[in-house]
Amino acid sequence: MNTEVFIKLVEFMDLGQRFYLSLGAAFLSVLFLVLFVGLSMRGKSRGGPLDRLGRYFSHVEDQRQVVSPFMERAILPFWRKVASLVIRISPGGIIEAAEQRLVLAGSLEKVGVDVYLFTKILFPFGMLFLTILLYLFLSPTPLLSVILIGSIPLSYFLPDFYLKRRIEKRQTEIKKTLPDALDMLVISVEAGMGFDQALHKVAGNIKGALAEELNKMLQEMGAGLARRDALRNLARRTDVADLNAFVAAMIHADIFGLSIGRVLRVQASDMRSRRRQHAEEMGAKTPVKLVLPLILCIFPALLTVILGPAVIRIYYTLIQRL
Repeated sequence: MNTEVFIKLVEFMDLGQRFYLSLGAAFLSVLFLVLFVGLSMRGKSRGGPLDRLGRYFSHVEDQRQVVSPFMERAILPFWRKVASLVIRISPGGIIEAAEQRLVLAGSLEKVGVDVYLFTKILFPFGMLFLTILLYLFLSPTPLLSVILIGSIPLSYFLPDFYLKRRIEKRQTEIKKTLPDALDMLVISVEAGMGFDQALHKVAGNIKGALAEELNKMLQEMGAGLARRDALRNLARRTDVADLNAFVAAMIHADIFGLSIGRVLRVQASDMRSRRRQHAEEMGAKTPVKLVLPLILCIFPALLTVILGPAVIRIYYTLIQRL
């Protein structure tokens, strides 16, 4: 009798736990639904005659939106509305730091600060929702439970980790492309081109992140920005040490009226020397990096081949004596 009561009590507790987990999942679903409906209806009003006239003339644009994919018509506008709400309640320092990181990654035009911050907040909630679903339907092991619960706060930093890797990759690409671009710039300037024309020539002949940044710089100069300010913006968008040194030298030459060709030749020679030193440094680090794979992969197999027959012979000898 006591055993049956205990079993019923355990079943009741398990049912209550599942009920509360289901209630939590339903609460999160309703919260996201209310947020979606509220942000979709926010700002909509009947308006006056001018608004109705504007909606009449935007009929062609509405037809284009109907033809456009569902992702662009529904998901992305909702995503940006929620992201704009997140950015309003975020401190200014966090927004500026996120904007600078997106600029360094070359993703500010594609992603935006609002979407980036909203993604950082959304990931922990997504992991929490996934953890609740797994507890409801799969009953995970204690080890898996620890992993899932630990991944909830760690998922907040996942966009930062991805963005950091993207920044490092982009800066490495710029660093590799810069010496060749400077050589082309020196040749163009010494052939009689002006500095701006030479930049156009170089930006059209190279590819990658450096070409994009040079084109942005040329667009800023075409819009009326001074050359030294455009160069400072170039350094701020890339934050590469070699490019910062080049920008500082060009601003110095622009201020004091030095020869552009001579400064460019010195900078190009310096860049080639730095690239050669970097290659030598990477070559010197290669043996150190090979030590761990050598110990983990090659030495065990080598010891097995060398000592394996001897171990087998010793084993059979001991068996015969016993």
